[in-house]
Amino acid sequence: MAQGTFTKLTPVAEMKMKGNYKTALKLKVRASNEHIFEVYKVKRSWVVNLEQKTCTCNRFQIDEMPCAHALAMMKEMYLDPQNYCSDYYSTKNWLETYEATVYPVGNQSSWDIAQEVKDIEILPPLERVKVGRPKKKRTRPSWETRTQIKCTKCGRKGHNRRTCNNPSIN
Repeated sequence: MAQGTFTKLTPVAEMKMKGNYKTALKLKVRASNEHIFEVYKVKRSWVVNLEQKTCTCNRFQIDEMPCAHALAMMKEMYLDPQNYCSDYYSTKNWLETYEATVYPVGNQSSWDIAQEVKDIEILPPLERVKVGRPKKKRTRPSWETRTQIKCTKCGRKGHNRRTCNNPSIN
């Protein structure tokens, strides 16, 4: 795929599509029928339904943009991936979003606010703020892997030299 292939898309969508395409180059495709394909790599496989714009990884449905699996299939079929992207990602819609004039609101003291809006009392949330640094609750995406530590004493993964209890190595 040449530089600037996804010219109908916004710059961010174009970068995401290029990243998906790089991943798609490593995948193999097997056709079930004219709309359903199996995309696979080593021991993993995904099913892409082109007619319904779905993939078993769910990225195609959630992002409304072809995932790497769908792009691998489109590459084999010589299809234009831009035709399968939501209109939200088009440069035309992006420009139309920002073409209207945004008027300044002026100083807050000059605002005309209705009395019933002024009378509304907004209270803080009822939950207690916990002490200390918040715990990390981030769900890792499938492509992000955690690297395991490797013991320099025995060469096995999952522990370090200090916690190594392999009796055969001194």
